[in-house]
Amino acid sequence: MAEVGLGVKVRRAAQLLLLKSHRLPGVKGWELRRSIGPDYVKVLKALDSYLEQIGLGVKVVDDLGNTLSFSDDESKLSTSRFYVTLRDPLRTSEVRTAGWSIDELAGLTVALASLISRGGKASRKDVEEILAEKFPTWKAQLHLSRYVKAGYLREEGEVLTLGWRTYAEIDIEKFMQYVLGAK
Repeated sequence: MAEVGLGVKVRRAAQLLLLKSHRLPGVKGWELRRSIGPDYVKVLKALDSYLEQIGLGVKVVDDLGNTLSFSDDESKLSTSRFYVTLRDPLRTSEVRTAGWSIDELAGLTVALASLISRGGKASRKDVEEILAEKFPTWKAQLHLSRYVKAGYLREEGEVLTLGWRTYAEIDIEKFMQYVLGAK
């Protein structure tokens, strides 16, 4: 069987990472290894370089939201999630194109700010009450469930914590500066 070229593998990796096939974005390392081959990390580095030209990049995060590098241990990378992110933040006018309504974005902002201000952890009931000040209770509950499913929040029993996607996609320091209006 002929060896598949790097270009073909980069195209395949881009297809896997850009097409949403799961509830959560991205693809686990073991899935990439199975589909692309044992040199999948080299292929993803090449894809990352290519995507840099158009303002995108390949990011690697573990289940807790810790950002990893392509040079981390293979055992860590195989269970981590690889996905494409923006290198620069979206402008406010562009955020709606990401499939979230203004209400959902506002609710996520409030939920994240309330968790961050409490050290990254709060009871679901407390966060629901904060959201219920601005939304009907049913909508507050619906929003929180969506944030958990999307990976922005993590639910452990009745306690909410920041999810892997929050750590991966949001610069928490900048976020708090925007929320607080501080420089």
